Amino acid sequence: MCGMKKKDIKEKRIKLKKAAVTEVIAHRGASALAPHENTLESFRLAIDIQADMVEFDVRCTHDKKLVVIHDSTFNEMPVSYQTYEDMNRKAEEEGFRIPTFEEVVELCAGRIFMDIEVKAGGFEKELIRILHKYCDYDQYSVKSFFDPVVARIKKLDPKITTGLLLGKDHPGPIWRMKEVYPIKRLRKAGCDFVAPFWIFSSRGFVWRMHRKGYPVYVWTVNTPGLIGKLIKRGVDGVITDRPDIGLSVRSEIFHGDVPEHAKGIHRTCVDAGRKSCRSKQGSMEEESIG
Repeated sequence: MCGMKKKDIKEKRIKLKKAAVTEVIAHRGASALAPHENTLESFRLAIDIQADMVEFDVRCTHDKKLVVIHDSTFNEMPVSYQTYEDMNRKAEEEGFRIPTFEEVVELCAGRIFMDIEVKAGGFEKELIRILHKYCDYDQYSVKSFFDPVVARIKKLDPKITTGLLLGKDHPGPIWRMKEVYPIKRLRKAGCDFVAPFWIFSSRGFVWRMHRKGYPVYVWTVNTPGLIGKLIKRGVDGVITDRPDIGLSVRSEIFHGDVPEHAKGIHRTCVDAGRKSCRSKQGSMEEESIG
């Protein structure tokens, strides 16, 4: 089981709702600071710099191993066509190692909150089995771009905090509208939060999501100016390759006065009565990607 007691986490979450501090989430670990993303080294670095959460991706290999890797292909072949041993043999030639999902969960459990992205369907039961082995529900959330994956996880275990990612490449105009106005999708999939590409996070979008009780965790933001604007806008979390910059910007905005109980605990609005999230006022100018 996790190192943190459930009672302690519950008390901190109650205090956190009052603090209303945007969380800084290390994208694929501290990916811009580590030699390789989605590695044990990148996750240890995120823990060391005291990011609030660590985000990572999960896929399944041909021999049914759950591995932490972002891309659908590795070494010019689909991950689902390769064995874990074959993948790591090639990875080690390039100077790194692909960790299993279980290794990452064991490392992070009780040390940092896990924001887990499921990249495909078909292995939801095994993913939940591993999470149950190491963690309590307060220690992680699960999200996906795929509505059926989120719905299946929620059906298998309604206690798991789940979210929907928004911002697919080239979705077409109808689907894009369903990303800009996702409430029906969120309800149908049983989501507890929403994770949009940052450009969707207009003042109106954040207000609408909060009004319906959905926290907003935006991705992927790396420049100090944009991180600051989104924090002032009132998003609940910022996913970034540079959690060190995110923590620094947040500290400046709050004049260094970030409560200890507001660090490292995932904020959701799924308490009794599904209370609406708070909405901060702020302004965000248009900023181009990159």
